[in-house]
Amino acid sequence: MVATLRLRTEQLGKYRTLAGLTTDASLAERMQVDPATVSRVLRGHQAPGPRFIAALVDAFPGMDLDDLFEVVPSEKVPA
Repeated sequence: MVATLRLRTEQLGKYRTLAGLTTDASLAERMQVDPATVSRVLRGHQAPGPRFIAALVDAFPGMDLDDLFEVVPSEKVPA
């Protein structure tokens, strides 16, 4: 069984509000990634890769990986 990471979208929304990052473009700028990538990941059209994950954690100083992502066992991952 292979687990995967799932973005904690509710938590991310709270952190974005506190940081004043109200648009996907502003989040992408903070992360230094393409805005289209942010949009695709946040809408579930693309899985976050290692660079995206690292950039997102780095965009919110004081937050850890487990503040923004959760490990999901493979049997709970929708097909």
